[in-house]
Amino acid sequence: MADPTSYVIKPVVDIILKSTTKLIQEEFSRVRGIKKVIKDLESKLTSIQSVVEDAENKQVNEPHLKDWLRKLQDAASDAEDILDAFTTEAYLWKQRQKEHKFPITLLKRKTSYKLDAAHKIEKILERFDRIAKEKEAFHLNIKVNCGDIVSPNYTGYFVDKSGVVGREDDKERIMHMLLSNEFDKEGDVSVIPIIGMGGLGKTTLAQLLFNDERVNEHFEAKMWVCVTVQFDLTRILKEMIQFHSKMKLDDSSTSDLQSRLLEYMVGQCFLLVLDDVWTEDYLKWEPLKDLLKQGAKGSRVLVTSRITKVKDIIGTQPPHLLGYLPEEECWSLFAKTAFQGVSLSCQRQEVLEDIGREIVRKCKGLPLAVKAIGGLLRGCVDDVNKWRRIQSSEIWEIEEGNSGYDKPKILAILKLSYDHLPSHLKRCFSYCSLFPKAYIFHKEELVKLWLAQRFIQAREREKEEETGIKYFDELFVRSFFQVSVIDNKEIFNMHDLIHDLALSISSPSCCLINDNEPYNFCEQHRHMSLVGNDVEQPMLKIVEKATKLRSLLFPSHHLKNFGQALDKVFRTMECIRTLDLSSSAILELPSSIEKLKLLRYLDLSRTEIKVLPNSICKLYHLETLKLLGCPYLFELPKDLRKLVNLRHLELDDLFWVKFSILPPNVGDITSLHDWHAFQVSHKTGYRIEELKNMTYLSGTLHISKLENAVNAGEAKLNQKKYLQKFVFEWSDRIVNTHDEAIEKSFLEDLQPHLNLKELQICHYRGTEFPAWMREGQLQNLVRVTLNDCTKCKTLTLGELPNLEVLYIKGMLELEKWPEVECPSLEWLKFSNCPKLRDLPNVFPMLSFLKIKRCKSLRALPVVLSLKTLKLIDNPILEDWHGTWITWDAIDDQGQWSRGEQWSFENLLELNVISCPKLKALPKYFDPEKLDISGCELLVALPEQHFAQRLRHLALYACHDGTLVRAIPNTSSLCSLVISGISNLTSLPKWPQLPGLKALYIHDCKDLMSLSESKEGSLLTLISLTLLSIRNCPMLVTLTEELPATLECLSIGSCPFLQCLGSEEILKNLHSLKDLYIEDCPMLQSLPEDGLPSSLQHLQIQKCPLLTKRCQKEGGGGGGPDRPKVMHIPDLEIDFPKDSSTSALP
Repeated sequence: MADPTSYVIKPVVDIILKSTTKLIQEEFSRVRGIKKVIKDLESKLTSIQSVVEDAENKQVNEPHLKDWLRKLQDAASDAEDILDAFTTEAYLWKQRQKEHKFPITLLKRKTSYKLDAAHKIEKILERFDRIAKEKEAFHLNIKVNCGDIVSPNYTGYFVDKSGVVGREDDKERIMHMLLSNEFDKEGDVSVIPIIGMGGLGKTTLAQLLFNDERVNEHFEAKMWVCVTVQFDLTRILKEMIQFHSKMKLDDSSTSDLQSRLLEYMVGQCFLLVLDDVWTEDYLKWEPLKDLLKQGAKGSRVLVTSRITKVKDIIGTQPPHLLGYLPEEECWSLFAKTAFQGVSLSCQRQEVLEDIGREIVRKCKGLPLAVKAIGGLLRGCVDDVNKWRRIQSSEIWEIEEGNSGYDKPKILAILKLSYDHLPSHLKRCFSYCSLFPKAYIFHKEELVKLWLAQRFIQAREREKEEETGIKYFDELFVRSFFQVSVIDNKEIFNMHDLIHDLALSISSPSCCLINDNEPYNFCEQHRHMSLVGNDVEQPMLKIVEKATKLRSLLFPSHHLKNFGQALDKVFRTMECIRTLDLSSSAILELPSSIEKLKLLRYLDLSRTEIKVLPNSICKLYHLETLKLLGCPYLFELPKDLRKLVNLRHLELDDLFWVKFSILPPNVGDITSLHDWHAFQVSHKTGYRIEELKNMTYLSGTLHISKLENAVNAGEAKLNQKKYLQKFVFEWSDRIVNTHDEAIEKSFLEDLQPHLNLKELQICHYRGTEFPAWMREGQLQNLVRVTLNDCTKCKTLTLGELPNLEVLYIKGMLELEKWPEVECPSLEWLKFSNCPKLRDLPNVFPMLSFLKIKRCKSLRALPVVLSLKTLKLIDNPILEDWHGTWITWDAIDDQGQWSRGEQWSFENLLELNVISCPKLKALPKYFDPEKLDISGCELLVALPEQHFAQRLRHLALYACHDGTLVRAIPNTSSLCSLVISGISNLTSLPKWPQLPGLKALYIHDCKDLMSLSESKEGSLLTLISLTLLSIRNCPMLVTLTEELPATLECLSIGSCPFLQCLGSEEILKNLHSLKDLYIEDCPMLQSLPEDGLPSSLQHLQIQKCPLLTKRCQKEGGGGGGPDRPKVMHIPDLEIDFPKDSSTSALP
């Protein structure tokens, strides 16, 4: 394969043109002669810019043109360095002027620096002049587009089935879509896209379908067209007609072809395959689609494409996303190709199979790579060394063999996707070669790295981050990235062969160095990553040579002793834009970091750094500063405000909570996105007006100590359209000196932007909420928290159609809910609202309701959708408010009908705690989980429709055992807790609980026996696997027998327990694995018959009598119970400290 390296220059030239224009206007206007120099530079760049796109597209086949582009890239990069450095100096001079720190010596230095910069620009101009003259020899065209990319070879419909392996499931799924009438589209043609990266076998799969006998019988006509890069409607129509008529056509107009095709298609059930579609333009597809609609019902169009977006433009059916070929099927394909017609000895076959399987694994499920390398090795079964060379090589390094086959065209095919990219996306993709294979990255982080290199050129009124996300999504839909989801978060990586492609096209600009490989210096290296466990030594060598580096990454996170070399790095790599020092053993940064004047991205995450040197604030260009996972960091530099280009300051959430004193004048950093806490003060630099121009703030902003604010409207919060969450907080212990009208007016001025999704108000002292809350202006609100707004008497939220979560705490004057429906509210929590009397029936979607310490609430609302209800410490609550709902409605035939429903029939979880006046549970409900605690008047469980799906039941702190005796027969109950029941001397006869697995008997101070009679013993619990008995002081013995299914037995804090039961009580528990005995000082011995052989873990703590019987005695055979425990693998026994042994052998 020809060297696929690509030079992408156009975006760099665009940036330099913008920079030079700005310099003429702002800095060089008074420097004699320089204005003409920069104008000349602009002219040369414009001349070059007009043809550079054509040069980028032609470079693959013209080595001299590639060399010309390399010179242009070097010159452009050097020019950008000079211009950026001067911009930095210009800013620093302006800062000194503002601070009145500008003596005559500095003025002279400024003039000298301008002259020096002008001289450097003249030198750059000379280089561009030579480059501009050289371009004339290449006869480049002006302003071409990606449509001039060379198309791949056309594919036909024939396929050799004997060479195909796998894809049976894919074939049958698509076959069903082709033949089944359930996929017919009324008034439209049914289009089925097959989407996947290059080399997966989309065309082969389409060929298998096209030639299947079932397809031949089902469709009256079949047509195959290979579309490729250019969606040429005339050519497509012509090929469709030729395929159908079997006749070659002369040149015809598009309209003639359309008319002729209609004659063939009207009323016919056809199959059309459009192979290798690249177009994303619906307008190009629409004329063809209008024609295809004329076919008979049942017609199908099968489309193959690498671009995911095609499914949205062309597809009418769900796309079939073609996955990677399983490893065993890849091996079958490889063996069929590499060993074709060859007989091998068993020994040779075993050796080659081991090597071959490793080669197949490198292909990562891509059939194209498997088949290509298998073909390369065909006929080379005697050359084991060649097999090993390929095994140890990267795909893009594999050389042509001696077998007569061409070297594999794997990357050439994959590179078609790259060639089709616009220039700005080519640069972004190439940069990804800095990551090692299988490296996991996040979308937003990669965008920040691109941003640091100025790869992102945003449109007007669009944030660069938003543009960057669009860049990323474009690469994703074109299959350059793969996605996985972990913990509901998307993570991405590149397929190994796509990574090989990135490596091949990004050299020499990008360089990935492994710690065990020699580094060969190249002046063109601008971006570098070091991978491995020992990167310090390679780093020290690189520092001395690669002075023009713009990126230095350590993606393996193995920087150990790099701290000592930092000063050298900072003083040498003056062109660096991106520096990743994360996960290194850095304790502090040297002040020489100020030398990195062009630095835009600095990652210090997961280091032990405590403070940042104030000199870091001289980094004028710094855009991203990452400090995540820095547990010892306790402050930010005092001059942080000077980082006027800072966009992303990433800190742990805990940092914003722990440290209330933050640097002043943060409002100077107007591009900042991440600033999550602002504590208002009367001091200059901390007033609320600081927020005025910070329009890019995003995520969460917590504004505290609002009692110190004066001009709240000056914060311009209604302009912060990227913020998702606001927290407004007044200090809770300060007596408010404002009157209620002022307080309300103040909150009125804090009106957020309409995009806000979450609002939290804490310790507000006004009597009513502002108009922007009452009138429901924040239509996008999803979550609202009102915490300790103690004087507000009404809850005036207005119409909030998207509100899902509402938490109200400490509204001491709130009496009732407004008559406003919340159509989307799913989660509602009230806490400490002592005057709240009732809640209306306005929650059609509510699934979670918690009411705690609402002393005036007597009844509950009717909520048919409720799934979880928690009632805690509500002293006068006594009514479930009508458990049977009846309503009238008009049915589909226009007749009146009556409907009925139990209001709690959907309830799955009910917690009732300390509601002393509640006498009964809902009459008809069937929960999965029920917890009852401290409800003295509650003496019965429902009798009907109850416990059919009950899985967990907990009875706490009830006066006697009445509720215990009311437990119904049920097969669904898995877990039962009986705790804190007074006057319960023995457990009642157990109901039929065949599914019960866990039984907890805790804190029953009067319990003396586990069963009233033998008929009601624990033996009836036939599925019990866990029994826990704790803090039952009157219990003397367990019981005669325990269920044989028991796996874990835990006994603790039973001070009068003397024995575990009968002699054989534990011996027959053949499933018992864990036995815990703790704090039973009267327990004298283990059962006479010993412990079961199944026991794996025994723990005995705070049982002195029992411990003594289990210990080894000096000179003797040990305590009498020692033989009973010696077979247990895991023993934890707290032997006395003066014992002759502390553990058993």
